[in-house]
Amino acid sequence: MDSFVFDSYSVDETGRVLLFRFRSNENRYEERINLPQPIENKDDALLNAILFNLHLALGISYWKATCSKKIEINSGSLSEEQSLFWNTIYTKGLGEFYFKNQIDFRDLVHFPYSKNTSFQSQKIVTSEKLLVGIGGGKDSVVVWELLKSQKKELNGLLIKTQHAYQAVDELVEKMGMPTITIDRFIDSTFISDGKNHRYNGHVPISMIYAWIGILISYLYGFKAFVVANEKSADQANTELFGMKVNHQWSKTKEFEDLFRAYLHNSISENLDYYSPIRHLTELQIVAEFIKYPQYLPYITSCNRNFSITNQLQNKKWCGVCPKCAFAFIMFAAYLPKERVVSLFGKNMIEDELLRGTFMDLQGRGGLKPFECVGTFEEVREALQMIQARGEFDLTKLI
Repeated sequence: MDSFVFDSYSVDETGRVLLFRFRSNENRYEERINLPQPIENKDDALLNAILFNLHLALGISYWKATCSKKIEINSGSLSEEQSLFWNTIYTKGLGEFYFKNQIDFRDLVHFPYSKNTSFQSQKIVTSEKLLVGIGGGKDSVVVWELLKSQKKELNGLLIKTQHAYQAVDELVEKMGMPTITIDRFIDSTFISDGKNHRYNGHVPISMIYAWIGILISYLYGFKAFVVANEKSADQANTELFGMKVNHQWSKTKEFEDLFRAYLHNSISENLDYYSPIRHLTELQIVAEFIKYPQYLPYITSCNRNFSITNQLQNKKWCGVCPKCAFAFIMFAAYLPKERVVSLFGKNMIEDELLRGTFMDLQGRGGLKPFECVGTFEEVREALQMIQARGEFDLTKLI
């Protein structure tokens, strides 16, 4: 039987490099995270609890290559309640992956647990400082400016995977924010062997970032890891075997509540994780964002900017993906046509190749695109706002 093993994790001799090891049948993988400052107390119990859970979080990228039903954990142990949390993460968090690979997940994920294992939430002393996740788009800018207006003491967290993200670096510089940068390196052998994996597909990256954010919060004395997840993320794309499939599941309120409860019960009630714009839709967030026009040329939501193998060069938007199409509609609802076309490099509404994408975004085509896009309702509302402005020809879209 196929087996997947969470083998071990460690901190290297410098205290600045975290190593996470996995085994999948005969294959061995090691992921690395580089910290900006060394860890002083490597034997700290709470630190090791966080590192253990981060080990389980990172493993989702490697486990999905085979979806081994047999899971072994050598780096620690879970209580029954904790194993149920990870069963949920590896089930709902991989909904899109199961859908696209047509995998029956209903009796697939069983994290082992010990009835003798328990971890009591620990009380710790934290500052009032907040760590804010920076993704390079409008949402994190809105959160940053909101918290700044409330006179909060803030630091940005930038997580870079495999290489530099020039687009985000430019935004951070423009915003003048103090930033902690974490470098994450997925095993290069695993990446190069991708075509030979039994399965490939989407992972709940925001869940991985949540655990990295909590680690950095604990190491450097932050009260909470604050993210920019919105109400629109709650709308699913489709269903599979009775389960809602949501590309953005690890950005939903369901995940946020689940993660915070686990964090408070298994790590520390003094560390927190939340989104202050949870109540806002994407369309409402754009309305807030355009109050800061100085950032318009610097933001991007196009995933090509963060691709490991196919990163954009010398532009912020690819202009062909559903994410770009959605963002174009959102901004065109508020900004003059000339400004929006200049921002995206073309009038995407006139692009015949995107006609089907715009229909999908409205709920008038096939599935809602598997991207971080808003709801059908707000896309229709945005199109009505655009039509009322009278600058774009929408006769073929609505």
